[in-house]
Amino acid sequence: MKRVMSMMRLLPGWMAGLGVRCAWIFLLLIAFIAVFGPLISNEKPYYCKLDGRTYFPLFSSVSESGLSATHPAHSPVSWRNTSFESVWRAPVPYSHHTIDLSSGSYLSPFSAQGDQYRFRHWLGTDILGRDVLAGLIRGCRVSLLIGFGSMLIALLIGIPLGSAAAWWGNAGWRITWAQLAIILISSMMIFLVWFTPLSLLVKMLTTIVLLVAVIFLFKKSGNDSRGSIPVRVDGMVMGWVSIIDGFPGIFLILILVAIVPLKGWVVVMLTIALLRWPSMARYMRAEVFKMKETNYIKAAQILNVPSWQILRRHIMPYAFRPVLISFIFGVSSAILAETSLSFLGIGLPTEEINWGRLLAQSRNHFDAWWLVVFPGLAIFFTLLSLYTIGNAWQKEKVDNR
Repeated sequence: MKRVMSMMRLLPGWMAGLGVRCAWIFLLLIAFIAVFGPLISNEKPYYCKLDGRTYFPLFSSVSESGLSATHPAHSPVSWRNTSFESVWRAPVPYSHHTIDLSSGSYLSPFSAQGDQYRFRHWLGTDILGRDVLAGLIRGCRVSLLIGFGSMLIALLIGIPLGSAAAWWGNAGWRITWAQLAIILISSMMIFLVWFTPLSLLVKMLTTIVLLVAVIFLFKKSGNDSRGSIPVRVDGMVMGWVSIIDGFPGIFLILILVAIVPLKGWVVVMLTIALLRWPSMARYMRAEVFKMKETNYIKAAQILNVPSWQILRRHIMPYAFRPVLISFIFGVSSAILAETSLSFLGIGLPTEEINWGRLLAQSRNHFDAWWLVVFPGLAIFFTLLSLYTIGNAWQKEKVDNR
């Protein structure tokens, strides 16, 4: 226990007060539910015994139809109604996609729900008769995966671009005519690849290979200031930042998600990341600008250390830390954007259930207050926890300066 508490003290802002600690405990609980959701909420039991034979349905491919064929005397076998010799069920005996026909749709948490107390819907059911608590547990995984996944992608885009914009500015990087030809040829090849009828995986892999090849050729070309053509790195990066920031975020997300033919988590994450990387780039650009003027960076330049090495070893690891504060706030905004998309019924597949989809179902049945209260509280406390941790971490950074 002491070891756990010592590790908890390492969390940013943990010592700031009781509110921050409660926020961290809530987020860790949500993360635990997201990771172990299928073990917490599932209609399949962990363990069951029938006619002297032992099964582990949740950890194997055993199904109700398979048990019915193996044990015809108990056919049809049902996880809920069959009298097993012994059984160990999940805390919530429903999956997020399980439809309980016996209870029906829009069942209130306080309504009569039959004699089997073990199979009670503690938070009611939705429009199809699915358990709301199981849907909330599933929503933890969807929200955290899209929130943190989209911001990680935004970091991978924004940090290199922001660092390059601050380091080279508008005249610090000069390229040769050969390097310019490499850029033009690779850009044309990437353009042709994406407009060729190939699978999305092949397009992405080809693009990555071409980008890696361009980086390798530039690295082999030597000094980055020997060319005669100046590259306006800062102008191009900040130009794209201004263009993206000029559009209302939620409307641009709606447009991108609507025109992309694919649906799923990856598309939603990439769409949100496309709108969140400018904030990462701005913060990183500001930090690199400050670090450029330090004495040890100027000494490295005097010693003719390559720019890529200075950025990679001496600037980015230290300038990256303050950007994590913006990352925390960005996760909350990404979760809110994903919930808004789900509420509007776009982005994720229609069969996917999460907090936004549960909220949207209340529009068809105004008396179903539980479809507003419970998902709304989950969204509210998740965003509040992230903002509380971000504010405490930001204040901690200011006090340490």
